[in-house]
Amino acid sequence: MSFVSVEFFRFVAIVLLIYYVTPQRFRWIPLLGGSYYFYFTWNPLYLIYLVLPAFAVFWIALRMDGKKPDTSNRFYLILGILVPFSVLFVFKYVDLLIETCNHFVRSSSIKPLGLLLPIGISFYTFKQLSYVIDVYHKRVKAERHIGIYFLYVSFFPQLLAGPIDRAAAFIPELKKRVHPDWERTVSGIQLITWGLFKKIVIAERMAMFVNPVFTAPSHYSGINLIFGAYFYSLQIYCDFSGYSDMAIGVSRLFGIRSMDNFNFPYFSRSLADFWNRWHISLSTWLRDYLFLPIAYSILKWTKKPRVLNVKIEEWAYVGGITITMFLGGLWHGASWTFVIWGSVHGLYLALGRLLKRVKKRGAKITGIKKHPHIHHFLSVLFVFHLVTFSWIFFRSSSFAQAIQYIRNISFKMSGSGFVHLSYTLLFAVIFLAMEFFLKSRSRRARLGRMPVELKIAAYVVFVLFIILFSVDQANGFIYFNF
Repeated sequence: MSFVSVEFFRFVAIVLLIYYVTPQRFRWIPLLGGSYYFYFTWNPLYLIYLVLPAFAVFWIALRMDGKKPDTSNRFYLILGILVPFSVLFVFKYVDLLIETCNHFVRSSSIKPLGLLLPIGISFYTFKQLSYVIDVYHKRVKAERHIGIYFLYVSFFPQLLAGPIDRAAAFIPELKKRVHPDWERTVSGIQLITWGLFKKIVIAERMAMFVNPVFTAPSHYSGINLIFGAYFYSLQIYCDFSGYSDMAIGVSRLFGIRSMDNFNFPYFSRSLADFWNRWHISLSTWLRDYLFLPIAYSILKWTKKPRVLNVKIEEWAYVGGITITMFLGGLWHGASWTFVIWGSVHGLYLALGRLLKRVKKRGAKITGIKKHPHIHHFLSVLFVFHLVTFSWIFFRSSSFAQAIQYIRNISFKMSGSGFVHLSYTLLFAVIFLAMEFFLKSRSRRARLGRMPVELKIAAYVVFVLFIILFSVDQANGFIYFNF
């Protein structure tokens, strides 16, 4: 059941109606039933991989709850991590391990399992992992209502691609008393509409240019490859943030708040700022459950203030961020192209930290800080190009194809495809202009103060624009594959 289908919106309307006519204490039932039905429509077998690990983690968390973090609790923590992670590992990474082994060990001829990857498995696995770790560290009490816990893991707007909400914030949302609210409903519909626009008008139109260029980069001129990379940056952003907007908007219809997942990431002034704005629920998860424990472990490794004349804090950051981004890349998919993409970002972040003094000195020498608007613009432009370069590895089907793509980039222009390029570029510019306008809180507030009649007219025009310029490519959301 696609998020951009009439069937999906009919399903939401039915679940919403049943939800609000059901007494408050039993409202988890239609939500959980609807979530399981939604997942069932993708593949009935998926439910097994969703329910069984969730039941195991629920039981393990209850065993740990209220106890001191002793040896037995650590055993349950390890078990609670292994159960969901082992399911993820078998379905997502075993084949990569086998293929890598076959490549490097000539005598090895193990056949890949070829298992069908359950859709959204990475997202609900990360929810379960954060939950069991938080219960162990007493950041949250174990949930004793099995229905509420199962709903936390499988809430249908978030099930396929997040946001990865934490139990401490999200479970209370599932329990609170909710009444129909006009303003909340309107804001939810606005987010859903904005998400639809991003997906079916912008992302799908970018895909029409991007897909053939990345499939056979040798068949296209250099300038097409440059714009192919630019357009993919917009495609993946609009595709994923469009889904997130729709998921958050649908959640609002049920009176449930979900964390924001994007905050205008392509207007970031540094790579660290980019990761504070891009896929926020994942980046904060990686920070709290990978980066910080790794960095603290490095700090504890030695009492010396410096190692090789470099502060131990710098070693902790560089080591922590490199490992975290490597694993973050691997989380995205069982392919070495994703690992390279994550490692490139790890390198960006490490260099950004190590070269902080050099950057300050350069800014002082050039006097660029005396012109803050120019400095801001150049910083944003530089970060956008670094991110766009890394997306080439993310989008390519293999490392060899990514290298071929980069080698073939040039400023040569052929007449073929010029009209298609220009038309796609027009929509890219329109979207970036809209993003630039909306990123200002004052401008958004000004829109909110518009007369009701003008608002209605604007919404009607916007919906007509979506209908007229939507692209029916029937492409699934990119992050559903992760």
